[in-house]
Amino acid sequence: MEGSFSPEGVAAITQVISERRSIRSFSDTVPNRKGVEQILAAGLAAPYAAAMSPGQTLDRRFFVLSRGSAAQKAAAAAIQARAEKALTAPETPPPLRARLESVAQGRILGVGTAPYYVVIAERQGMAAAQSLAHALENMWLMATALGLGMHLVSVTTTMADDATFCGILGLPVGEYALNGCAIGLPAQTPDARPVPDVEGVTTWLD
Repeated sequence: MEGSFSPEGVAAITQVISERRSIRSFSDTVPNRKGVEQILAAGLAAPYAAAMSPGQTLDRRFFVLSRGSAAQKAAAAAIQARAEKALTAPETPPPLRARLESVAQGRILGVGTAPYYVVIAERQGMAAAQSLAHALENMWLMATALGLGMHLVSVTTTMADDATFCGILGLPVGEYALNGCAIGLPAQTPDARPVPDVEGVTTWLD
């Protein structure tokens, strides 16, 4: 038996999913705070890893760093310093080393290049990183629905045990898993992305 549903709701979410893109270039226009708060509320509504562990407190936090603010500049400096240190370590694998080179030179996509750099923190525990991924997915869909652009700032995940970075946020070092994203108005409309036919990539097993 099929569950009840709204055809309009299905059409709306299908459109948002199809329009979602990773935006790398943002306009200088700063989105209003209400829209950003709607995006954060969507992230807050995502599943919590802590909900799977009896007795654990739900603890997810958001930090919005505006472009050009003292906090944003300090965060960028901390990320750059972290990348510089990683490049001096012989155990840093070549693929990661290649990704960190631009960061070590101060080119941190999304941190200072978008109106808002948002850091999401969730208390460390079972599957906290996956939980943050759910939050970012919700945020990305809401941003798209609002006509805003977003992309992930994945280097944020490496900063959870960085004393300087955590100090900027006012978080204890190592107690929270971190992730981040950039939010703003797209500088241009991105091209449509090709999507394979679902029938061609699905196998039904009895």
